[in-house]
Amino acid sequence: MTIINFMPVYRQAPVSLRLLEERLDEAVERAASEDVTLILPKGRTDLASRFGEGKVVLADETIGFLYGNDTAAAKLLSGEKPVPSSVTGAAEDEVVSGEAWLCGQDGTKRVWLEGANDPVEVDATTTAAGLLSVTAVPTEGLRAVYLGYPQSRFLVPGELDEPMELSCDYMCVYTDANCMANALHEIATTFHRECCGRCVFGYEGGYQLETILGDAVGKRGRMGDLDLMRDLCPTMSTQSLCELGRIMARTVQEGIDLFGDELDRHVSKRSCPAGECKAFMTYHILVSRCTGCGDCLAACEEDAITGKDKFVHVIDQKACIQCGRCLEACGEGAVVMAGARKPKTPPRPIPCKRS
Repeated sequence: MTIINFMPVYRQAPVSLRLLEERLDEAVERAASEDVTLILPKGRTDLASRFGEGKVVLADETIGFLYGNDTAAAKLLSGEKPVPSSVTGAAEDEVVSGEAWLCGQDGTKRVWLEGANDPVEVDATTTAAGLLSVTAVPTEGLRAVYLGYPQSRFLVPGELDEPMELSCDYMCVYTDANCMANALHEIATTFHRECCGRCVFGYEGGYQLETILGDAVGKRGRMGDLDLMRDLCPTMSTQSLCELGRIMARTVQEGIDLFGDELDRHVSKRSCPAGECKAFMTYHILVSRCTGCGDCLAACEEDAITGKDKFVHVIDQKACIQCGRCLEACGEGAVVMAGARKPKTPPRPIPCKRS
């Protein structure tokens, strides 16, 4: 028997499900004549109801990576949890993606750009530059193209023209406006959420990577964290029992190799160069706009603002908890958020230039 897997690896990139919706009549006819079982998300009973009895298994749609492992997907047929028992390719029953089943070996691949409404169709053998061209993404200010699981790799500007076999459904583009430390933390969080917990290095190692990266972008990083991750990743790559833990380690290792300096600045300099990490953002009151009205003063519950009538108010950065109430309260636009570049403000209240 063949298992046809329609579970999206990424919920924001349901390529196989989109194809099934478009070719539903064809899929129903084929399933009736072939020895196949379809895996569909529990929330898509509208699709499942079109197939005959015993042809569909419904699965938890809050995870996606695990269904890419053949041994995990196969366990669903007997009502077990999708926990991998080995690497992909070891299942007794053949597991085929819904896209491959419906489209065959047509030499194309469909990929979903983060934030897009629809996937694009490209040659299975392509380049990152080709992907950017088809998706109409400008390359100005480009820092990296991330190809999602199971490919899970970063492509930087110098690698955009390298040929590759596309095996993922999802891609994300990072520019100068993005913090790569934050990007790596988000990727690690997704991986750890998908971990089954079967092995120590896959689950606990993933937890450590997610926590360390979370500390870095949360302004809690410690000296030595980068070295700890560099030591952990190679061990995870060899000791994790399935490919999910191994690929997570490889991805984080690649991210550290490419963007280690930026990660280090989060820890050693307590600075986010891109100004994206909220923990590093600070609030300031501009001299040129403040009228000394006192609205921000009244809104601050931490008493982190000093000032009086017709004097420019000043925020005590040590007392400020970055709640944003002052920003919401100011009707003059005098309160601003700042990242790596801070505006010049007085150390104590001074007479306002505006009234």
